[in-house]
Amino acid sequence: MLYTVQLSQVKTLPTPTMIIDITVQSSKPPWNIFAPTWEMVKDFKGGRISENQYTEQYMNLMRTRYKDNKEVFQQVIQIAMTGDVALACYCPPEAFCHRHLLKNIFMSIEPRLQYQREVIPPQSEQIALF
Repeated sequence: MLYTVQLSQVKTLPTPTMIIDITVQSSKPPWNIFAPTWEMVKDFKGGRISENQYTEQYMNLMRTRYKDNKEVFQQVIQIAMTGDVALACYCPPEAFCHRHLLKNIFMSIEPRLQYQREVIPPQSEQIALF
């Protein structure tokens, strides 16, 4: 099963789920090939590129990295076919995020993959004092 998850929500996943940090900030090899570039992150957060432009850049980056790292992509697919693996990032579940783009890439490479939608944590209710 393939999951996507916000890093702060990994405890909501079934045990054992392999967590793959795909952030540019904290991912480690070999999983850092799934991270966007710092420039992409800064441009998107700074409003210099749109979601569509970010998506195009990320897809192009993943095409290039796939050519050089097919075995790493296949490793994630194999884990997801036989167990549980989660693509993890800092973005909130409902936000535009590269982990959802990457999930779509994996599902296009291997259409038999099963995907479990993210659970959006309930908002804590503010208690009015007055």
